[in-house]
Amino acid sequence: MKKSKKELTREEARELRHNKGLKIEDLAARYGKSERTIYRWLTYDNTKNSLDHPSQTRAHSRSRKYPVEIFTRIIELKKEVPQRSASMVRRLLKKEFSHMTPSLSTIYKYFQENGLEYKKKFRRQGYIKFERSKPNDLWQIDIAGVQTVGHLEKLYLIALLDDHSRFIVAAEYFRDQKGINVIKVIRNAILAYGRPNQILADNGTQFKNLLGELGTKYTRLLEILDITPIFAKPNHPQTKGKLERWFGTVKMMFLGEARLKVKITPSFTLTDFNQMFNNWVNWYNTEKPHRSLPGNCPPTKRFLETEDRVFKPLQAKVNWKRWLHEVEQRKVTKYNEIHYKSQKYHIPPGYSGIRVEVIEYDDKLEIYYRDQLITTHTYNVPIKQKRKKRKITHAGVIMYKGKPYTIDYKLAGKTVEVQEINDGKNLLVYLNGTLLKTIDL
Repeated sequence: MKKSKKELTREEARELRHNKGLKIEDLAARYGKSERTIYRWLTYDNTKNSLDHPSQTRAHSRSRKYPVEIFTRIIELKKEVPQRSASMVRRLLKKEFSHMTPSLSTIYKYFQENGLEYKKKFRRQGYIKFERSKPNDLWQIDIAGVQTVGHLEKLYLIALLDDHSRFIVAAEYFRDQKGINVIKVIRNAILAYGRPNQILADNGTQFKNLLGELGTKYTRLLEILDITPIFAKPNHPQTKGKLERWFGTVKMMFLGEARLKVKITPSFTLTDFNQMFNNWVNWYNTEKPHRSLPGNCPPTKRFLETEDRVFKPLQAKVNWKRWLHEVEQRKVTKYNEIHYKSQKYHIPPGYSGIRVEVIEYDDKLEIYYRDQLITTHTYNVPIKQKRKKRKITHAGVIMYKGKPYTIDYKLAGKTVEVQEINDGKNLLVYLNGTLLKTIDL
């Protein structure tokens, strides 16, 4: 049988000892090992090749350093979510056995001994590696593919990663992948860590328009912030390989845990989900060893402790509201009202027939005319409910919650769909998928 590298090294050491007469300390210096290790090499070889001890091996008599309950718990955690890595299992063990948590290598070896290693189905192809020389010289931004999480349904992860240190400067889950959410993540990163020299993105419509040209809100914001936008080669995700790899880490080490938490907690909201995710990102940045970094240090060490790191704080306050909210135009009716998302809002007299701008916030609408704020209204996002069917009577009315509502006698006999909005204050009536009427309840 072919001998292993370790066996060949031991054999060479034995020959040098007996044929050349090298001393134990010389062999230790030659192989970079302790004298005790060299003695063990020679003793092991003599025992193995001795006629008095054929094929005998010495069993380890050293007792385990940790109690059996810890190793039982390791198996339980691994089997509960097979994608859990040794790092993730150790993080969970710290919460339960803070006074005696096994090392990372101990947990990983236990995985190997018990056949608990998670093996990927496909081998990865090799890539050309590149890295910027300083933190904040280049950030990578991207949107992960849709991830379905229990009753939270479809979520999208948007993240910014520092190319030099692999430090996650900002990351958050959203219900959609609109460009406004991209700008939210950029804002959070810049307010926390200053501006980078460049940001690398792909050619998605959040970063370029449909014709692949610049001039989007994203590129205009970067111009204002003195950040150079650069773009990856089309259909080449390997350009942002570090961030793509991190998305894989999220799926392997966070998403399984998160899905389990959401499953057993029906009241879990997207805010709760992002809080759980922020805690995990903080652990990844500050505690998790990174094999691609010198000394396997965590990203935060390289990001904050590298000499001459780029640091460009904002020199002037940025009006983020201007960049974070969509502006829509509405024409004021002769009744001094505008219609916005199936709801009516009153406008002060003097603007009838004029177009005004509407900016939507989470809880209010601001209405402007030529950059001047003319009024503010509280705003309730329409409640999404399944549409219910109602048949129009010969008198042209429908019944809803025991009350009649007039539609049109000409549509008698037809079936319409109804849906409540605005906390039950209004009722939308649809005919063949087209909005027919809005009724005040």
